[in-house]
Amino acid sequence: MMNVTFENSFIVMPADCNYQHGPNGAMMIFGGAFMSQLDLCAASCVNQLLLGTECDSAVTYKVLDGTFHLACESGDIVFMKATVVELRRNAIVVHVTAERQRRTDPKRERAADFRFVFVSKRAGQVHPHGLAFPI
Repeated sequence: MMNVTFENSFIVMPADCNYQHGPNGAMMIFGGAFMSQLDLCAASCVNQLLLGTECDSAVTYKVLDGTFHLACESGDIVFMKATVVELRRNAIVVHVTAERQRRTDPKRERAADFRFVFVSKRAGQVHPHGLAFPI
């Protein structure tokens, strides 16, 4: 059975934040730092999926769409889940959801949703992954 999901988390650190301050004075994560974490989660999901195939790597091709629903602040824990939602000949589409958890509240809130497209490769060249649903 192949892996089609991957979960990860990170703590928003001051180095991830821009100069903007939220309503309570806390620093907010820079969008690029958040995108980087989402892309890493998606890439890890794809790497797990490709284990045992002819492909030796995959690269982010593009972001299909995405939304930041809530700002994350320094000290928040961000929980991410990546799920493979579509398999194309040379491409893999991954949906990543992120939820934030404040330091003082166990409740999780939807913070972001993004869909990434990865291209499968072998020896540095685009190569069909040979996978199909159902997996």
